Amino acid sequence: MNKLSISLISVVISLVVVLFPLASGAQTTNTDFQNALTQLREARQEFKEAKAQAVSETQKAEGEKNEAIRQQIEKKKEEFQEKREEHRKTVLLRLIDIQIKHLNKTKERVGRMPNIDESLKTQLNTEIDSYIQKLNEEKTKVQKATTQEELKNLAKEIRDLFKSRKEIVKKIVDAIHASRATNAIAKAETRLAAIKAELTELKAAGKDTAALDVKLSEAEQKIKDAQAKITSGTLKEALEDLKEAYQMFRDIAKSAKNL
Repeated sequence: MNKLSISLISVVISLVVVLFPLASGAQTTNTDFQNALTQLREARQEFKEAKAQAVSETQKAEGEKNEAIRQQIEKKKEEFQEKREEHRKTVLLRLIDIQIKHLNKTKERVGRMPNIDESLKTQLNTEIDSYIQKLNEEKTKVQKATTQEELKNLAKEIRDLFKSRKEIVKKIVDAIHASRATNAIAKAETRLAAIKAELTELKAAGKDTAALDVKLSEAEQKIKDAQAKITSGTLKEALEDLKEAYQMFRDIAKSAKNL
């Protein structure tokens, strides 16, 4: 359980690093989470101390030859073992509560995001709600557990569940980035149409826009390439294409002034 507790806490911390940058106003949430994390660490420390005391009493009992004293030691050992399991349960419950608290905050932040549409928000919130439900089911199991073996098995279940949350986090981040990139594509296409109209006016006024038309066609292709890369999930490359397209727009605007 000691190793499981450490790995579970590590998962919690790593997920916070991923999710907090998703929206502004994270400072209050971060403070709340840090307080909860402090309580978790305190509970884990109490578990470790109770475990160490149980081990110590076991060693004393093994070396004690006086039956009466050995029975007293055995009684103390049992008491420490009971405390250890109580703290084990507390650690697991605090871990789950932290996750639920943070997921609810994440859901709130998703709802406030201006750059994603309502259908995407609904999809992401459904993912979050489903995960919260699973956590609540695990919480009920932990509360009902009465043996050391049950709690150890539940600790493994919860650890595996926390790992699966990374996939949800990635899906949220990827979906938000894809939505923002799609919005950027729409803006680029609007800019492209405006420049086309300007070049048409210049051409009608007798200006030679042949070179600029070629440049604009290249920019249009970059936008199409970016759209294809968004569809395939290569967002970083898509953004690079958009940057190049906008640089071409600037070059065209600058050249058009000299016609």
